[in-house]
Amino acid sequence: MATRKKPTLLAQGKPRKLGGSARPWRVRLYAPEPGGTKYQVMFRAPAGDGEPWKRVLRRASSEAEARKIFEQAEAALDTEKETPVGADVRASRTIWMLGEEYLRDSIERGKQPRTMEQRISRLNAHILPTIGDVPVTKWRLEHSRKVMEKGGKTLFSQRGREDLRGQLAAMRKLAWRLGWLDRSIDPLDGLEIGRANVLHGATAQYVDPQLRPETRQVHAMAAAADKLCGPDGTDPLMTRLPLFGAKIRVAGFGGLRLGEQNALRAIDVFFDHGYVHVNGSWITPRGQAGFRGPVKNHTLHEVPLPKSLMHDELLPRVKELLALPAKASLQQVINAQEEERQRRATLARREKDRNLAWWNYPLPPEEELWLFIDTVTGLPVKPEMHNERWHRVRKWVEENDPDNAWPKAIVYRNLRHHAATKWFHEELGESWEVVAQYLGDKLTTVLNHYVRAGEDALRDSVSKLAAR
Repeated sequence: MATRKKPTLLAQGKPRKLGGSARPWRVRLYAPEPGGTKYQVMFRAPAGDGEPWKRVLRRASSEAEARKIFEQAEAALDTEKETPVGADVRASRTIWMLGEEYLRDSIERGKQPRTMEQRISRLNAHILPTIGDVPVTKWRLEHSRKVMEKGGKTLFSQRGREDLRGQLAAMRKLAWRLGWLDRSIDPLDGLEIGRANVLHGATAQYVDPQLRPETRQVHAMAAAADKLCGPDGTDPLMTRLPLFGAKIRVAGFGGLRLGEQNALRAIDVFFDHGYVHVNGSWITPRGQAGFRGPVKNHTLHEVPLPKSLMHDELLPRVKELLALPAKASLQQVINAQEEERQRRATLARREKDRNLAWWNYPLPPEEELWLFIDTVTGLPVKPEMHNERWHRVRKWVEENDPDNAWPKAIVYRNLRHHAATKWFHEELGESWEVVAQYLGDKLTTVLNHYVRAGEDALRDSVSKLAAR
């Protein structure tokens, strides 16, 4: 009877005694048996619950694939990480499962609720319905193109398409990190999206000057909000937001984001220094109660505001919140503010969390000293209601002050662009470095938004030609 020929050994790893083995063993790579087509990689892996390590066999259809499994097993044993899994496990790791891992990873990295909502929406609307059942190991360029093709039917903005491609790129990076996808495979290599026309000297993030409102328009909108939302207003839907005009001025002359405006409290206004301390953001996840979370990028910053805005509009509201008489002096207000800050700082020191201070010590939302509220709830207004009231004011200005009408193409958040360019940079003459500090942004972000190379030279040339 003929003896069975042993498979040819192609490679073997270093000797090991892991798993309680008395004799050394190695990771070994064998060529296919005579008449066979499968390469074999043999090693040992933990069985769990303190049991002896079990013997593991992994097969591959090519030598290149087998050597990758061999190298992965060696590396895993060296670093005590997970050893290569079988084909059944690899097949079960679909884009659907990768999407769940992506969301879990995003939560662990501290992404904000609004960011999570956007990621979940892109995942459920475009990625999973298209390639959710595809194994991650078989994810290729054609799959990514199908996702972008589906997204292109409902995402009409360049930014929306870029965000979808960016999410695919983030999932690809996670798949590489988890070892679910070989790093030699790039399912986005060659995935191009149509490029938008860019003005010469500007970046793709450049904000066109036509989308930066004029100061006269900011004043007109704020004055209209004072009239419609003030105590003499006749529409109860508008009077629910009594300081809407002041809020518009805070946005237009301070550059605060909407969440930062909503999160302002009586203790965040420093009347003696002339600025507000921006240290939080009002966050309203879908279907959940709102809460005061961290400021964007976790960057605390101070923003100077006009004295008339602080003393004529914010000061009376702060007196009311601190239960001070209307005739209380400025110093009395400052003393009451500091007393409240110290009270919170004392409470924060008693907590185990060393990151707590007076400005982020958690209190129930209904106990906070909010500057801008919805009088029905006593809490900061929801973004949807805020925007609806904003459009009511815009229509009123359009009908009653047409010379200063607010363009429909300019949204509320563009008040921040007015603060950065028309107010801080042009009116106050601040450098872009200072503007970036006031906005709580990186300098590169501000330059990309507002500065176009060659713009000054173009303006000079136009002036010279105008005289000829």
